[in-house]
Amino acid sequence: MQRSFNSIGLVGKSTDSRTRPLVATLLDTLHQRGTRVILETGIGDCEHPGAFTVAPLKELAEAVELVVVIGGDGTLLSTARAMARHDTPMLGINLGRLGFLVDILPERAAAELNAVLDGAFDLEPRAMLASTLLRDGAPIHRGLALNDAVLHVQSVVRVIEFDTFIDGLDVGRLRADGLVVATPTGSTAYSLSAGGPILTPDLEAMIIVPICPHSLNHRPLVVSGNAVIEIKLSSGSRSPAQVALDGQENLDFAPGDILRVQRRSKSLMLLHPRNHNFLRMLRSKLRWGEHP
Repeated sequence: MQRSFNSIGLVGKSTDSRTRPLVATLLDTLHQRGTRVILETGIGDCEHPGAFTVAPLKELAEAVELVVVIGGDGTLLSTARAMARHDTPMLGINLGRLGFLVDILPERAAAELNAVLDGAFDLEPRAMLASTLLRDGAPIHRGLALNDAVLHVQSVVRVIEFDTFIDGLDVGRLRADGLVVATPTGSTAYSLSAGGPILTPDLEAMIIVPICPHSLNHRPLVVSGNAVIEIKLSSGSRSPAQVALDGQENLDFAPGDILRVQRRSKSLMLLHPRNHNFLRMLRSKLRWGEHP
C-alpha cells in the first residue's frame, strides 16, 4: 500500500524501564530518515541529540499520521480510545506478555519500523464499540471500547440480575457475575476467558458472553455487527454493579440503568508489518499443536 508517514507519534508505558531505551533506538531510526517525531508526555524526557517535540496524548493525536505504541495490549487499548476520533493508524511494539494487538518484538522494532516506512505494511480495520449509559432515560456517559464492554458485579461475591435486549427483543433475564459484549478483537480477551469463541477480525459480528451464569442454559451468543444490545440492571438486583470499557474505564451501574452497546460507525486502523496473519499469530500465542 502506497502511503507515507511524515510525522510519527511515540506513545509508551512510562513506568516500564524498557520503554526509554527503546524510544531512544526508534528516535535514532526516525532521525536518520528526517521524520518529524512527537513523544507522549511521560516518555518525553528521553535524552537524544535529534530534535523531537513532547506533547500530551490528546495533542499528539491531532498532529501525527502514525502512532507507534510501545507496551502491552493494555497500553494499545487506552491509546486506541484516545486516537479513535482522529482515524490515525497505530503500530504496536510488544513489551507485554501475550500481545495479541502489539505484534512487533522489541529487538526487531527498528528494522520493522524502517520496513513500514518504506511501504512494507498492511492496514487492518478493527471494529470498535460505542456505548451509552442511560439513567432515567437520559444518557449520562458515552464511551468507546476496542475489546469489550463488561457488566460485572462490584466488590462482592454475589450474582447480579439483569435483562438483555437485542434489537429491542427481550432475550431473557439472567442471574450471573456479569456479561461481556465483545468485538472480534475482544474475542481473545475477557470473552475468551469466560468461554466465548474466537472470531477473526474481519467478521462483522459481536459476542455476548455470560460470566459464570447461575443457569447453564445461557450460552455465548454471536450476533450481527449491526445489532443494538441493551442491558438493564433489574430493580431486584441486590448487588452493586459496574460497567467496564476495555477493563480500564469503570462506571457505576445502578438498578434501572440501561447500557446500550453497538458497533461504532468508524473502525480503528491497526498497521502490521507485511505478511502479518491473524491465524498464524494465534497459533503462536496460544501454542496450538504443541505437545505438553
